[in-house]
Amino acid sequence: MTFQRDTDASRPPPRDGRPLQALVLDDNRETRNWISETLAATLTGAVIDTAATCAEARALLFSSARSYDFALIDLDLPDGNGVEIIRAIALHLPQTLPVVITIFEDDASLFDALAAGAMGYILKGVKTASLTDQFRRIEQGEPPISPRIAQRMIAHFKMLNPAPRRPPATGEDVCLTQREQDVLRLLGKGLTMSDIAGTLGISANTCATHTKSIYRKLNISSRAEAALAADRRGLI
Repeated sequence: MTFQRDTDASRPPPRDGRPLQALVLDDNRETRNWISETLAATLTGAVIDTAATCAEARALLFSSARSYDFALIDLDLPDGNGVEIIRAIALHLPQTLPVVITIFEDDASLFDALAAGAMGYILKGVKTASLTDQFRRIEQGEPPISPRIAQRMIAHFKMLNPAPRRPPATGEDVCLTQREQDVLRLLGKGLTMSDIAGTLGISANTCATHTKSIYRKLNISSRAEAALAADRRGLI
């Protein structure tokens, strides 16, 4: 099944001028449709194909003329595990961003998927608005990580490499403005962009500007890295 929405002139065109192309792999029809319809409503003009099994996904990925920008992949499938598809994408389709979308948040599922090459990890048990926020990150080139997953990653790496907490630094040591520190602290706590904007009483655009500045100054590119940076600076 393919979903497509008409292009909205008020939104910027995709990076190379063509519609974004995505694959949604999930064996549950209702969930698959919910994901696809939310994705289509979020990324205007996107073309979305769906698959219910690993075999269907492989056929679309490797036997069709479609070149996917990203794939949203469930893990527990009737004929295999989504990790197999993630590994195949990582090895043979470097232009496709593999992102897990699942109910599983245990360490084994998380780190098996990341080791296979997953570039994002989204939990299904969220409201549509939260899922929309995750999809917008994909469009902006930011690998999406659900807040609870980011916290698990932080806990895991802190356990592997414990280090004494540093007190909050100030001024030139951090190279962040006070407002940027506020945003980084809330990013570290797993808040969405809209939640951060509401908490700080700023617009969503201003929040996005601060976040981009933080990423640039700290040379990071994901929520997980932002959370680690916030923790190292004693902000959370």
